[in-house]
Amino acid sequence: MIFLKRIEAYGFKSFAESTVLNFDYAMTGIVGPNGSGKSNINDAIMWALGEQSSKSLRGDSMEDIVFSGSSDRKWLNMAEVTLVFDNSKRAFSSLEFNEVSITRKYFKTTKESEYYINGARVRLKDVQDVALETGLTKSSLAIISQGSISNFVESSPEQRRKLFDEAAGVARYKKRKDEALRKLIRSQENLDRLNDIINEIERKLPSLKRQSKKAIEFQQKFDELKSIEVAILVKDIQLYKTKIEELNESKVDLKTKISSIERTIQAKSHEFNQISSSGFAHDKELTDLNKEYTKVVDELAQLKVDKISLEGQKSKAEVDDKEFRVSELKGKARELEIKLDAEEQKLSKLLADKGERKKQLDQYSHERYEINTKLDGIRKELAKIESNLEVLASKKHSYEGLFEGVKTVLENRSVLPGIIGTVQELVQVNEDHKVAVATALQNAFQNIVAKTAMDVKKAIDFLKTNKAGSATFLPLDTIKPNFIPNEMRFAIQKSAGFIGFGNEVVKIDKKYQTVLDFLLATNVIVKTYEEALEIAKLTNYRYHIITLEGERIAPYGAITGGSKKNRNNLFSESNKIKELENKKVQLDSEETKLVAEVSSISEQIELYREASSEIQSAIGASKQASDQIERELKEVKAEFQILTGKELDGEEQSFKSIDEQIIAVIKQISAKETTKEEIDQKMNVLRSLKEGSSEKVTKLNLSISEDRRMAQALKDEYGKLNTNAVLLTEKQRSASERLVQNYNLTFEAANQLEQANVDNEQETRERINILRNEIKALGNVNVEAIAEYEEENERYQNYVTQSGDVVAAIKNLKTVITDMDVEMVEQFKKIIKDVNQALPNTFATLFSGGTASIIYTNPDDILNSGIDIKISPPGKKISNLNLLSGGEKSMVALSVLFSILKVKPIPLVILDEVEAPLDIANVERFAKYLKSFTKETQFMIVTHRMGTMENCDILFGATMQQKGVTKLVQVKLIEAKKMTNAN
Repeated sequence: MIFLKRIEAYGFKSFAESTVLNFDYAMTGIVGPNGSGKSNINDAIMWALGEQSSKSLRGDSMEDIVFSGSSDRKWLNMAEVTLVFDNSKRAFSSLEFNEVSITRKYFKTTKESEYYINGARVRLKDVQDVALETGLTKSSLAIISQGSISNFVESSPEQRRKLFDEAAGVARYKKRKDEALRKLIRSQENLDRLNDIINEIERKLPSLKRQSKKAIEFQQKFDELKSIEVAILVKDIQLYKTKIEELNESKVDLKTKISSIERTIQAKSHEFNQISSSGFAHDKELTDLNKEYTKVVDELAQLKVDKISLEGQKSKAEVDDKEFRVSELKGKARELEIKLDAEEQKLSKLLADKGERKKQLDQYSHERYEINTKLDGIRKELAKIESNLEVLASKKHSYEGLFEGVKTVLENRSVLPGIIGTVQELVQVNEDHKVAVATALQNAFQNIVAKTAMDVKKAIDFLKTNKAGSATFLPLDTIKPNFIPNEMRFAIQKSAGFIGFGNEVVKIDKKYQTVLDFLLATNVIVKTYEEALEIAKLTNYRYHIITLEGERIAPYGAITGGSKKNRNNLFSESNKIKELENKKVQLDSEETKLVAEVSSISEQIELYREASSEIQSAIGASKQASDQIERELKEVKAEFQILTGKELDGEEQSFKSIDEQIIAVIKQISAKETTKEEIDQKMNVLRSLKEGSSEKVTKLNLSISEDRRMAQALKDEYGKLNTNAVLLTEKQRSASERLVQNYNLTFEAANQLEQANVDNEQETRERINILRNEIKALGNVNVEAIAEYEEENERYQNYVTQSGDVVAAIKNLKTVITDMDVEMVEQFKKIIKDVNQALPNTFATLFSGGTASIIYTNPDDILNSGIDIKISPPGKKISNLNLLSGGEKSMVALSVLFSILKVKPIPLVILDEVEAPLDIANVERFAKYLKSFTKETQFMIVTHRMGTMENCDILFGATMQQKGVTKLVQVKLIEAKKMTNAN
């Protein structure tokens, strides 16, 4: 039979090289000179199977089993042995594998062993249990040395019994019994401890029960109160939030309306001032025109007087009436022609003026349209900005945009002690440095500054309770700044492009300076990327170097850069508010300027319209005058034709000197009339404008007063809305604080809970007051008593149950021990009986006669009885085994060994020079007899006796070609014998 198929060893004792021994035959001999390491094979098998005694392995400590080196080889740090078994007959009954490998590794540095079965890591106990299944243990028949053979006969009956315990399988039972006895002792000790604990708990339970009952009543009332009050508070807060949102929306609308009306008032006031200013200018111009008009009238009167005087002189000079009349008609015709020519020139000028006025009026109208369009755009943008400002102010107050945990902490800072605020709220940054600081701080803007680490713990517990996210805290009592050494700071400051250190560039209240020192003391702000690289090299890449554009060189050389949108969003919303307010001021200024332009253009348009109206009237009058002159001229010419029979034309209009003077005066009169009409026209325009301005001023005054009343009414309404919003906000804050203080809940967390039904809100609020009074009446309550009582009662019940279990376990253990005793007695009796049947024949074979038997030293106590051997060698009577020779003692021991193998075969037996004391004849007899067992048992024999060697199937020869290193040579004797027989 082949059970052990292979041994693989490396670093074990003298096996410095990886060594493999294949066992292909049932009887293997291991030979070699003393000190060659042949017995190390047996030690390797014992060690791999879990041997813990270094003395059994022929060493002082476990480190001795590792190859310690030689003159030619370096020492090793690890020993490893693998045993490969054939398990097809299930010798290892607990392992369902046809082949089983058991490996042990030992590491010299850690002084620890590792065990593996089929490559899987196992415990030492697992290996020992598997070895016990096959009887491969130190005290069994599996491993027998020369010393154990001689000791078998010489040892006491009690020590000799161990061999039979192993053979009978009693050793396993004894091991289990010892474990059971240890368990029994531990169980009894546990029972005693349990009874002590049960007595102690029984004394505490009554008091805890009373406290628990009171606490349960409190808890029931508190739970009811919490259920309905949380529902009421959540409902109130939701209502407050909705109303506040509605009020804020109304406020935004009102603010927009108020701003619109105020801009309208401003525009109307500007127009009023413009009209008033224009009125003064018109009055001055009208006075000047009046003076000019009076002067022209005086001059016209003088010219008319001159004309009359000249006409009188002419009438005296005239004698013939007909001639006088003809001459008069000629003069009249000339006068009318002059007048007609003047009217035509005037009409032509009026029509040209009308066209020019219309063209100018169209241009002004277009300009006013474009400015009004621009004004509309500006006013829309202003309305949008004002709306955004309201939203941003509300947003800033509501902490929108912050992480959930940060927002929750800030919203409840009134009930969370020691919370100061976020870094974002505390710092001030110069506009030029914003991008660099944003890059340096990044998410640290939302870090929350707190007074102490204990304040932080309370805030974190609050977030955990409400599952409200997380936040990063900077407790002032624990954060430790990390400064750049002074020498390095000096070198950095002298570098090109240096702007400042982060903790100095950013401003903060002095008492919080440690926050900036913690966050930014090792950050250096520089101008450009190239200069940043130089400073990074100077500092050996140990600090954060950041440019004004936001490129960053991190410690150890990582570089971040590129385009980032909305860098400054990391800063407070106040920056956006400031930008919008600046934009609003700019647009307000632009609006005022455009309103002034519109007012000025409107005034010009009004002026041109009045002038156009006057021109249109003058054109009508001029046309009528021209028609009248043409009719009169026609009548004069008709009368002239009747008197003279000739047509009156230019050729016949020859005048004397006085006529020429009259004609010249007439021309002057005509010119002055035209000038007078023009002045009159201008004065009419100014008077119309003045009248229109007066009406407009009156209307503007009324309109401005009405607008102011409307604006004041809207402001009053806005004030009421604002007051209501403040009151509702305070109520919301108060309700939120009650949630936190009474129930440690945020609104968000409370809103996620299943809410109690509140059918009648008034009754529910009354019930809340009743419950509060009832809870107050209960006095001091130990809420923990409920859990303590339940815990102690549960412990009591558990310990009572455990006590019963332990009592039952003790009873079961006693039963198991009794059963094992019965089983061990039966098995031991059977093996002794079977061995006694086989022993006489075996003994006679080995001794060539005689007889032997096994006897109990105490037949009444089979479990503890020692084992003695009675023998009668051929021709001798032996009363004491110690009188036998060494060879005889070995033969006796071998006869017992073979007898046991006959009745209880084991798969592997290792014999280490057990036949050394025997003579040649007995060695031959021993070897041949041993061979008869190879069908059931595999033998490994360490020997140097020729008779044993000859009967082995294969020999492994151990040599030491290198000092301290074992090398094995294989000789297959069975094949050599076949070849010899064939020859």
